[in-house]
Formats: sequence, C-alpha cells, structure tokens
Amino acid sequence: MKVKFSVFYFYIVLFAVISGCSGGGADEVDPQPIGDTTAPTAPSGLSETSTTATSTDLSWSAATDNIGVKNYSVYKDDDALATTTALTHMVSGLTPNTSYVFKVKARDAAGNESGFSNTITVKTDDDTPVLVTASGDIETYLGDFIDNVPGDSGDHYRIPSTNELTTWNLIIDALLADDIDEAVLKSAEVNYQINAFTDTSLTPNQVFYILEEKADKSNHWGIYAFSKTPEREQLILQAPHIKNDINTGKQAVYCFKNNVAKAVFISGTHRCNHSEHSTCSGTTSTCNAGSEPYRVSDMAHNTQSVFQKTTENVFNTVTNSVFIQLHGFGKQVSDPYVIMSNGTRETPATDYAMLLKDALLVEDNTLTFKLAHIDTNWTRLIGFTNTQGRLVNNASDHCSTSATSTSGRFIHIEQEKSKLRDNAAGWVKMSNALKSVFN
Repeated sequence: MKVKFSVFYFYIVLFAVISGCSGGGADEVDPQPIGDTTAPTAPSGLSETSTTATSTDLSWSAATDNIGVKNYSVYKDDDALATTTALTHMVSGLTPNTSYVFKVKARDAAGNESGFSNTITVKTDDDTPVLVTASGDIETYLGDFIDNVPGDSGDHYRIPSTNELTTWNLIIDALLADDIDEAVLKSAEVNYQINAFTDTSLTPNQVFYILEEKADKSNHWGIYAFSKTPEREQLILQAPHIKNDINTGKQAVYCFKNNVAKAVFISGTHRCNHSEHSTCSGTTSTCNAGSEPYRVSDMAHNTQSVFQKTTENVFNTVTNSVFIQLHGFGKQVSDPYVIMSNGTRETPATDYAMLLKDALLVEDNTLTFKLAHIDTNWTRLIGFTNTQGRLVNNASDHCSTSATSTSGRFIHIEQEKSKLRDNAAGWVKMSNALKSVFN
C-alpha cells in the first residue's frame, strides 16, 4: 500500500505542476497554432477615397488564411505605418500636393505574413487657394445650395469669431475692389472659396463672383454672390430665412439674376438650426411653442455673423446701396398680402417702400398693403428688431436698439405666399417691380 500511495502521490504532484505552468498570470501569452506555417493570402483591391490635402482613406478586401487572419499592416513608401484588424485605415498628417505609395499585408496568429497587396499611389490635394470656375444657370446653382442647407435643428451653424469676422471683412473689401486674387487668398482662411460663375442662360452671358464654403462645410455661414458687371449697382437682395419663409431664397436669387443686381446674400441654415440664443433684443415663437429670444442661427437678428458683416461693408462701400430683404408670413384674415417697412416710422427723402408698392400694384392690382411708416398703428411684422435694418438706419446699437431715424436704404418685405413667393409666376412680379424702381 505504501508503494501504491507514493506512485499516486507522484502523479498528483506532476498534474499540479503541469496545471500551474499552463495557468493565467502576468506571463501568460497567446497560444500559437502548433505547426502552422501557412501564410495568409495577400489582401486585394487596395484603393483610396476622400483624399484631402493632409489625409486619405484606404480600404481593401480581406485576406484568407487556413486558421484565420489576425491583423493587417499598412505601409507608406515601404515603411510600416500602422497595424489594424479592420479593412480600412485613415492616414493623416500628410503633406499637401505630395505623392505617396501605399500597400498592405496580412498576418495570422502564428506570425505568418502574406505578400503585399496591390500598390497604389495617392497624391494629396494642393491646398494653395485657387479661383474656382463654373458655368450654367446661377438660379439653378444657388437653388441647389438652398435645397441642401441644414434644417431647423442640429447646431450645424457655427458662430464666427471676432478674428474670422475681421478676415471676412477683408474678403468683401477685396471683392468690392475687384481684387479677386486677394479675395481668393483670404477666403481660404475661413474655409471659403471664390467661384467665378458664368451664367450662360443670360444674353449676354454674365459673370458672378460667388463666395461659397468649400465642400467640407463646417461653418454654414451662407452664400454671397456679386455681379462682376451689375446693371443695378444700388440693388442688394437679402434672404435671411430661406427655409422658414418658404421660397424667399429662390425668389431673391430670381430677382438678383433677372435684374443683374449688385449682390444677393443667402443664409446658410434654417433660422432655428442652432439651440443657442442671440443676445440681441426681440422674441419669436417660430422655433418653439412659446415665445423665446431669437437663435444665433437667425441671420436677421444676430450681429455676430458674416451676414451682418457683409451688410455693414456693402452699406459703407457701395454708394446709395439699397437692401431689399425678402420674408414670408402666414396671412391672417385681417392681414394684407404685403407688409413693408423701412425699419422705422419715419418717411425718407426717397421712399423706396412706397415706390415698390406702386410698382407691385402695376404687376398685380389685387395686392393689399400695410406700410409701417404710413400705417403707423400697424405693429405686426414690421422688422424693427432686424439687425440689418438697425445697421442701415444708423441705430445706436444694432443688437439692442431700434432705429429712430431712417436712411431709406433698407426695405423689409413680408409676403403672403400665394401672390408673390409661391413660384416663378409670383417671383416675376417682385423682379419686375424692382426693375421698375431701380432702373
């Protein structure tokens, strides 16, 4: 019995030692497939997408292995760059306008490596600002922009910094001075570009300089177009509420094109897009069930915006410029079809609101009107909190104080939908009226 016990004891100890050696702990390593010497197949179909000046996205098809692929190694110019278990990899930190060679290999758990995938050469974009050129119908081009701006939520709109507004002012300076090279250089600093757009639908063809954000949009400050050779140097069209006030953006573009006006300003999001409130005075129920301050994405009620900065620059630079700002409203029974205001109760020396009323009646004698400086008891939708109107009328504080006198160079137009802004049949009435007044 003693001998049998010793043998039994020997086997217990041996089992314990073996078990202890194979247990977990700090020195544990992954088991290697015994005798696996078969390498994976090479990955295939390596390609690139979304290449910018400093990055590119790589993707490839999976390799195969008799046991399984563990990971992939990405090589740049024959140097190992990264290891990943995915079938994609974004390479960043690249130099603009430079060519790179990429390839990929697979590895299994036993350390066997495949051959290389196909090799591709990727050239990063040149980040030197250039004048973009395009042609077609500017009404279609700007209409596509309007159709695709962000809606009433999402915080896509970004508030520009003071330095960015300073840069923006230099861009507008350059455009108004016809220094396109300088405008191209400065616009790149805020992710914008200058597009020299030739409208081939007009006779003779017309060139417009479009200040537009680059494809990788991050600001959503809007789009601004200037005629190279305007036929109506005074006339500036503005559409700050292109999504909420249906069709006012496209109506503004229609009037801009068909009058070859000096400029048109189009906002870059729905007025309610950003959740943060403007510090400027006034309230609205447009974005909420109850009354609240205006949103920072509302271009007609915020002074910290490129929309406001562009207005300020053009107002100060273009002699006698007149800003026609198009809005829309839901007509109540007691409302007229059109409500117009110069931003005050005062009558200017040249009364563009009255001139437009008369010209619109020639186009459609069924229209009815209220003019804030004539119908002084009328208080609905007269635009006294509009920050562009306050600026143009020289208010003491464009953000918080309504103007007490008028320059006559700002006209706020609220329009019921069916008569003037539903479609081109209505837009032409406004366009013809503007042509008559600013002949």
